[in-house]
Amino acid sequence: MSPLHRFAPLLLAALSIAGCRKEPEKKPRPAISAAPPQKPLDRLAPGELSPGTQQVFGFEVPTGMTVRGQFLKVAYINGKVAPEDMANYVRERVIVDHVEIGAARTVFPNARIKKGASDRFFQIEVIAGTGNTEVVIQDVTPAPQAPYEKIPDEERWRRAGRRPDGKPLDINQLR
Repeated sequence: MSPLHRFAPLLLAALSIAGCRKEPEKKPRPAISAAPPQKPLDRLAPGELSPGTQQVFGFEVPTGMTVRGQFLKVAYINGKVAPEDMANYVRERVIVDHVEIGAARTVFPNARIKKGASDRFFQIEVIAGTGNTEVVIQDVTPAPQAPYEKIPDEERWRRAGRRPDGKPLDINQLR
């Protein structure tokens, strides 16, 4: 008997055992994460605006928008972009508690610009126009409170133009 015939039954048994299939194990499905999908690094998503080279109060003006005017407390930006795209662009670059969304405008009240001064607050309005979008950024940071002065009541009355009894210092004020 040849060596092949001696090992043939063992070979057939091994192949038949290997051929037996088990029921595949059910693996748990991975949990769906609430995190938004990562943005591609080299491409913009549809409708996404790219940052431009200009800045207003630390806010990067997107490509396609131009600064129409910048003053001490307010700036005006204008361009031909979709208002929804501009609102999404602003939303990513500010820290805000809530957003007021209307038919013709989106308002970001008391927003802090992420790349701006951390002690300044702004109201940012994205206004839909005919064929263009306008953005108004207004500094709404409250003025610092003057320290409380301890002055006598008589001095307070005098500064108000009155005597301590409430009558005017200048009698001509009565007329």
